[in-house]
Amino acid sequence: MTDQIKAMRESIETELKKGFTDLQQKYDNVSEALAKGEAITAEMKGTIENQKGELQKAIDKVQELEEKGVRLQMPGGLKKGFVDLVKSNADYQSMTSRKQDKAEIEIAKSDMLSMMETKVASAGIVAPVYDPVIQDKPRQELKIRDLIPSIPVNQGNSFSYFAELLHTRGAAPVAEGAAKPSSDVTFEQKTDTVKKLAVWMPITEEAEQDVPQLWGYIQELLRYDLKLEEEAQILKGVGTGNNLNGVMTQATTYDSGLAKSGDTDIDTVRRAIYQVRKQSKRSADAVVMPELNWMNIELQKDTTNRYLFANLQGLVTPILWGRPVVTSDSMDEGDGTTTGGEFLVGSFAQGARIYDRMAFTVKVGMINDDFIKNQRVLLVEERLGLAVRRPYAFVKGVFAV
Repeated sequence: MTDQIKAMRESIETELKKGFTDLQQKYDNVSEALAKGEAITAEMKGTIENQKGELQKAIDKVQELEEKGVRLQMPGGLKKGFVDLVKSNADYQSMTSRKQDKAEIEIAKSDMLSMMETKVASAGIVAPVYDPVIQDKPRQELKIRDLIPSIPVNQGNSFSYFAELLHTRGAAPVAEGAAKPSSDVTFEQKTDTVKKLAVWMPITEEAEQDVPQLWGYIQELLRYDLKLEEEAQILKGVGTGNNLNGVMTQATTYDSGLAKSGDTDIDTVRRAIYQVRKQSKRSADAVVMPELNWMNIELQKDTTNRYLFANLQGLVTPILWGRPVVTSDSMDEGDGTTTGGEFLVGSFAQGARIYDRMAFTVKVGMINDDFIKNQRVLLVEERLGLAVRRPYAFVKGVFAV
């Protein structure tokens, strides 16, 4: 290799190294932005594309010189690997072309030495495409909390409200000059405590430093873990210990006496809406059911095989009997043979309240011997209470199969 080629090779190596370093730095900047929840700007995308363009110019220069016969590899040439040795063997080539049925390949000591790869190939020049976004597993959509109004709790660990206990009516027609009748009402105070939901995960300093986007990913993962449990508690918390007393736990069971022979899921929902109205004197404002049951409703057809609900060329807002339908994976689908899917119909806005004492909070710290292990603990938690103030405003049940 002449001095001129050697200098050219060193210059291109420096240019490629700098290009790869700068490109990686820009990808790291994007990863840090994603970890902080920031949006990727057009400027960030532009700088990455420009850097990739500069890197491609250097690669094109290498290819152009190679095409002109200027070899930039180290002395000793392009040495063969085991696969190269096999493919270049005459017996192997005859076997692959079906001129003979076997190949005997003798590997000499010199061939073994030549298998020490020292070639300059595209694998060391072309940078792989790097996608900084960690691909997650499927995660459930969480919709139930949005149905219920919330009230902040600014102090203490409890909340209370008054509920009407007994109202004695007294209104009546009154003759001129006669005494007016009186009415009476008594109340009772309901008190409950806020509950804490929490979860944590350890993370090493090395992982945090080496994979910047991992920090944001774990934080979001733990938030999902916490909110999934929150939804389960709001719907079906058993009300004992540190559990919330869930809406379905307190809801009235669907009156099977309302059902008629041949009722479909659509009929059952309408009868449950009636039951809510009858027992609470309030209109239901939402229907909750599994996605499977809503799909079956959408796919129902009339006698001419036309869909009753589906719009095959557009989006259909899930509405049934004038009430929004909320599909949730937190509702049991049943086995489809002996049990059907669950449903919940109610006046969510008037029947329940969420009391937020501490919103979703992220904390970082050390426990036990984390310091000597270069380890941190990422903790997420929240404190909230749930009051189903009018349990008679909710009706729960199971669809027939």
